[in-house]
Amino acid sequence: MENETPPKTKLSTSVIQITVIALAINALVYFLTRNLFADVANPAIFYGLGFMVLFMPVLAVYLHQQQKNANPGDNDQSVSCEIDKTALAREIDESESRYRVLVENSPAGIITCDLDGNITTVNSAAVKLLGSPSAEATKQINVFTFGPLVACGIADSLKKSLNTGKTVTSETFYTTKWGKKVYLRMHCAPLHSFSGTIIGVQGIIEDFTENKKAQDQLKTYYHVIEHSPVAVLISDDKGQIEYINPKYIELTGYKPNDVIGNNVSMLYDKAPTSAEYYQELLNTVRAGNVWHREAFNERKNGVGYWENISISPVLDENGQIYHFVVLKEDITKRREESEKAKYLAYHDSLTGLSNRSLFYDRLMIAVANAARYQSRLAVMFLDLDGFKEINDTYGHDTGDDVLKAVAGQLKEVMRKGDTVARMGGDEFTLIVQEFENVTDVKLVAEKILKSLRQPLTAKSLLVTPSIGIAFYPQHGTNHETLLSHADKAMYQAKKQGKNNYQIYKPDQEAANSDRHQYNP
Repeated sequence: MENETPPKTKLSTSVIQITVIALAINALVYFLTRNLFADVANPAIFYGLGFMVLFMPVLAVYLHQQQKNANPGDNDQSVSCEIDKTALAREIDESESRYRVLVENSPAGIITCDLDGNITTVNSAAVKLLGSPSAEATKQINVFTFGPLVACGIADSLKKSLNTGKTVTSETFYTTKWGKKVYLRMHCAPLHSFSGTIIGVQGIIEDFTENKKAQDQLKTYYHVIEHSPVAVLISDDKGQIEYINPKYIELTGYKPNDVIGNNVSMLYDKAPTSAEYYQELLNTVRAGNVWHREAFNERKNGVGYWENISISPVLDENGQIYHFVVLKEDITKRREESEKAKYLAYHDSLTGLSNRSLFYDRLMIAVANAARYQSRLAVMFLDLDGFKEINDTYGHDTGDDVLKAVAGQLKEVMRKGDTVARMGGDEFTLIVQEFENVTDVKLVAEKILKSLRQPLTAKSLLVTPSIGIAFYPQHGTNHETLLSHADKAMYQAKKQGKNNYQIYKPDQEAANSDRHQYNP
């Protein structure tokens, strides 16, 4: 009996072919996943496809084993029988069907072309992005010669990938045949046969229009902030500074490397009230409110300035604060002009003394205080003698010099708490408070007379005053009466030869008319 060699079990030719094909397909899917689908929103579907393809040889082996177990006595041909071709074809069809479903339902447009640029595969997303009426119509297009694709550069990207054998990524505006303009991002990669020969090119197309619009908006906003006339600082929700614009650098003197990465609290450490000030703004903005005020601040070099500052919280889609925006404006000049306007509203522009309006306000307050505290009060009315002749002889500029010199002398004579005002022309008024008796006021009047007996200008001009005095409460208990009686007493001083003072006397009522009425 001849020695029989046990039959060797071997996989059928179909099983081997399926295994080789599956591995090749899986390698292609892996390449596409790593190189072409990296930017697609959900590449997980392609990994799923790879898994299913890898499962095919396992299935083939399993079917082969089942057939072998079912027919153990068959000859060598039976042992190495092939997997049922009908079942295998069904599995392949199902796998291809699943692949087509994945491609067709991909959110990205997918096209494949042969070496001549003829489209061989196109999914619905690509049809929509290219503005084609149908997949069949799209397949009639040659990507290398179709005008819109050539004009926007897509044809060149596909050619470059085909010629170089490398992946090419490009972004471009594309106008459909209906005139719709879209911004596309395209990834092109060559297709290889199992032998490695390039047989075509595949393109993955994404509609990047909204992304492009958002990028352009961000770029616009950035340039607006960079060139804004307002200083801008942006911090995170913890107050860490992330950005300052050029105007902020110009306003404060702080450069990006001085502040970025630091907390905004560093900008408020210099002022004595900084802790309270900073805490107030923190409480406001952390509550989701806008904090705004005009404040005095210091530049990096220590120079002070006035700023109009507002701090706004920036909320995310959930209503949570994730950034703060600080806007600053230098209002130093405006504040100075405002203070100057306010000063001129209550002061004489020539002499710097209180004007008529401020004098009436202070006189009313002085009378009210005198009544409340049972204290004394005196009002003086002073008129320069012969001032009209000085103006007529030497001109108004010299007259102005005389008025400024008289104002200076009056401020030197009077105490800090007393009021000296110019009512207009060559008339001045004074309020004297907190004195012991009438003699104290008379001494003030005598000092004024003495101070004006010396030359007042470069031209050595001399002027003399006539002064009238009225006392509270003897000569009046309200500001109108006191000023009127002081005026009458001044007129009486002129009648007495000028260059003197007179205290109001009731019998002067009949002799003098009231020249001044209250007119605040």
